[in-house]
Amino acid sequence: MKKTVAIITLLVTVATVLAVSCQPVSRHTQRATATAYAASYMTSAMEAAENGALALCNIDFSSGGETYIEDVCAASTQIGCEFFTTQIADAWNDLERSYSSDRLGCITGTSRFLEEGRQFGMLVQFWQINLVGTDGWSSSAKNREYWLQVAEENGRWKLNRVMTGDEVEVYLTIDSMAGEE
Repeated sequence: MKKTVAIITLLVTVATVLAVSCQPVSRHTQRATATAYAASYMTSAMEAAENGALALCNIDFSSGGETYIEDVCAASTQIGCEFFTTQIADAWNDLERSYSSDRLGCITGTSRFLEEGRQFGMLVQFWQINLVGTDGWSSSAKNREYWLQVAEENGRWKLNRVMTGDEVEVYLTIDSMAGEE
């Protein structure tokens, strides 16, 4: 008898938990949840694009090329890090000679989402990030524009690459066509 009562009590408890957890959710609650998720998702991707642009723009020449590579890689996907490592290592001496400052600094200006898609099995987004040069930049070079792709790697958005000139040209053409309307 005790076993039967215990089993019935357990079944009633499980049924109650299931009934409560299966309550319908209002459309308002569903929309609010989806909107919050979408906002968080876009904010994470935007922050990755901004952090990637800042990593590329902020250069401390006194710390050396290896430190610059580490900073850029910290903001990048594994593939992006490999690409940037090669590019920075090849160009470091020319980069160092090009500026008369020990440090180049930037702050975030504006960010513009361009598009989302898939490439090589990864979810990617394209962003235009405008930074403002604060340290070491000549007055004519203070407006820094970065056209970047970020990718979702292991659940986190990270800088993947800088867009090609042809890709940027497509977006500029779209912008000019939109301005004609």
